[in-house]
Amino acid sequence: MSVISHVLVLLVLCVALYKAEDLLLGSSANAQLGYQETVKLGSVPLKTRTKNVFYNSNNTKIIKAISAIDIDKSKTKPTVTAGGVGSSFVNVRFKSEKGVGLNYLVQIFV
Repeated sequence: MSVISHVLVLLVLCVALYKAEDLLLGSSANAQLGYQETVKLGSVPLKTRTKNVFYNSNNTKIIKAISAIDIDKSKTKPTVTAGGVGSSFVNVRFKSEKGVGLNYLVQIFV
């Protein structure tokens, strides 16, 4: 195989390893950081871990962006279950796979 094909295979493998389930909604351009939390729960064998992150703006500021970055690059999928971009509140739910912990950085921009 040529050098170019080796580099291409290596690049594809790197992208496959980086696959994380980050949640990025809205645009944080010209927005202020309104809330930040690190969601960290250890793993328990054969158990799923669940955590809800709630944010409610006291002065009715509208949420412009929501970011939940997977620090551990797991396959946990965060979901917005209430509110969100365009609202003054949000609930983000994290549910891990069995035997896997949670390690996310949650940022909400207003």
